[in-house]
Amino acid sequence: MQFSKKFRFLAAGVLAVQLTIPAVASAAETSDTIAPSWMKQTDYVALGDSLAHGMNEIGAIGLGYTDFVAQVLQQEGFITSYNKGFAYSGYTTKNVLADLQSDVEKPVTGFGYTSEQAKLRDSIKEAELITLTAGANDLLPILKESLATGVNAVEILKASQEAMKNIAAILVEINRLNPQAQVYVMGYYNSFPYFNEDLQSQFKMLLAVMNTSIKTTAEKAGAVFVPTIEVVAKDVANYLPNPENIHLSEAGYLAVANEAFLPIIKASTLWDASTAIRVNVENSTTVQVNWLEATDNVGVTKYNIYVNGKLTSSQSADKTAIILENLAENTAYTVAVKAVDAAGNESIQSPSVMFTTAGTLSFTDTENHWAKDFIQKAAKAGIMKGYSDGTFKPEQNVTRAQVAAMLVRSLGLTTTEKAPFKDIANYDAEMQQEISAAYAYGLIKGNDGQFNPGQPVTRAQLALMISRAYEQQTKQAYVTKDGVPFTDIATYNEETKRAISMLYEFGIVTGSNGEFLPAAPTKRSHAAKILVNFGELLK
Repeated sequence: MQFSKKFRFLAAGVLAVQLTIPAVASAAETSDTIAPSWMKQTDYVALGDSLAHGMNEIGAIGLGYTDFVAQVLQQEGFITSYNKGFAYSGYTTKNVLADLQSDVEKPVTGFGYTSEQAKLRDSIKEAELITLTAGANDLLPILKESLATGVNAVEILKASQEAMKNIAAILVEINRLNPQAQVYVMGYYNSFPYFNEDLQSQFKMLLAVMNTSIKTTAEKAGAVFVPTIEVVAKDVANYLPNPENIHLSEAGYLAVANEAFLPIIKASTLWDASTAIRVNVENSTTVQVNWLEATDNVGVTKYNIYVNGKLTSSQSADKTAIILENLAENTAYTVAVKAVDAAGNESIQSPSVMFTTAGTLSFTDTENHWAKDFIQKAAKAGIMKGYSDGTFKPEQNVTRAQVAAMLVRSLGLTTTEKAPFKDIANYDAEMQQEISAAYAYGLIKGNDGQFNPGQPVTRAQLALMISRAYEQQTKQAYVTKDGVPFTDIATYNEETKRAISMLYEFGIVTGSNGEFLPAAPTKRSHAAKILVNFGELLK
């Protein structure tokens, strides 16, 4: 390593208003503005072109969407370092890929670093969060020429295909360096809203094709596509005020950050605080709530306990449990715990839990969902659980830890052994026991003492876990009948291919257009369907 990047919480006084020049974290603090948190403290690296760099509508470098994303994530206790120093105006996808391959070293522009310079590959290896904005400069020369000559579909298609090829190579290399990083790829917005009507019509059709291509490219690599076209289109006059410049105004970058990136990023399992709290229903009127300790740059002084949104009591920082008595029978409750520091900052992303003294089961976001019946069956069987706000979040990715726990619950597995994983200590005792049981019965394996519990489980990994569960229950290996049915799993090992084939042959999965998309993350709705069907298979 050329530098020591981690500088946990010591950059509290450095905010993104200073991001137009390299900013190196300082231990000196003028005020405590960072709230306590239960979140895994993560590092954010922004890659790409002028949109990530922050070029505005007058051609000056200012605050871009990456800066606004970093501001919010730092203030809410999500991240401790941020660097957009590898994003550069005018960069094409070829430039980004070349930087990655040559391992460039550039000045830090952000916060949380102890060095003024950073090397790209080391930064990616240590980052949990990466954003990528690239491809527009590959096409801009052709698109600008369209003003005079009309849209050249052949040249645009050629340039677009080359850009997608480079983006795919960038994502493959990022995944090779750091398979645990969560990568978000920015979609294209209409940067030429002032074209004449004929060109505008052609460009909108082209834009739809381009966004479909980049979305497919990103998702095949396990990254997340972030659409921006609708956000920018809401207020073109304010967000793209200069007809001679394709770059967003500061208001436009702020809108892209707040309305496009942050909602998707915050939905990541990296920020899931649900594992930090548990409730034990002792009887129809009494429950005990337990939670894990929060962290803070200075220190937690107390915990505030909210019942159905109202502050009901406070606990000193050395206490992480409370008994709630005299509750109403047959009533739903939501209990949230918020950590407070000496400066009065209260945690923003805080653990909460919902329960009902009568055990009523319902989710507010599954009524019209295609997987409603599977979700209800999974929840009723105790395989899957909802969230404290009454939702199930069917479109959210499911983590490796969650799938391990679900399989253990569905099979009724227990153990007194402890799994040899170094990265599950922050989970509560129940989750650690479930992961240990999954390991003891051979459903999961780690890598160099790591389980990566908070990472989304890929479709291939889920198939592998279920196949092992099947073999554990039936005491025999599954023998495939018709060979591998999908075109995109050839590079996987024989155990994984056999697992995927098993799910297909049992009718548990069908794939799409001959592909299984093995590297894609698994949504909670799909996990519910697969686990319920698997349970039926074992009956």
